[in-house]
Amino acid sequence: MESNFDSQSQLLEERVSRLEESELESSQGKLSLEQYSELLSLYICSHDLLNARLLWKRIPDNIKVSSELKAIWEVGKAAWLSDYQAMHVAVQSFEWSTTIKSIMEAFTMDIKERYLKLVSDGYTSARISFLAELLGASESDVRAIVTSRGWTIHGDFVHPAKNKPDSNGVLNNEEHLEKLTQYILFLES
Repeated sequence: MESNFDSQSQLLEERVSRLEESELESSQGKLSLEQYSELLSLYICSHDLLNARLLWKRIPDNIKVSSELKAIWEVGKAAWLSDYQAMHVAVQSFEWSTTIKSIMEAFTMDIKERYLKLVSDGYTSARISFLAELLGASESDVRAIVTSRGWTIHGDFVHPAKNKPDSNGVLNNEEHLEKLTQYILFLES
């Protein structure tokens, strides 16, 4: 699955790069409405909110009147403010064009995966209602999602299954200390 994510990430970066080049190479330094919409949504999808914000500021006012572009920016503003409820509402409440719809679906899936990982890493238990708000899903959907991940449910609480650290990539404290000692000895000699 990691290689699939890497290939999607690479395709996203390539598309962003092509759109940025198009903007720089155009005669007036401007893109079409469709290109601005796609670039803004790609920035948001790749969590490059600073570039999304800067793009929004340089989009000409006559193009900003587009309802889809405004809706994309509402998603970006909610992401910028880390307002996950507003972000899910903004994504779900607009009828996206085909191109933008696929980007928003990818963004939504990525956000859900990120939030689930954060909850798994940071919580021993969480209310189902909290997860429903966080994921923009119903409580019954949350129950199905967490059950499929091997998490346990007790009443209104979910108990995430802890990910086992990769024993090959993680050193224990003694190994860290040994490597640090060797490094310092090398530098002193």
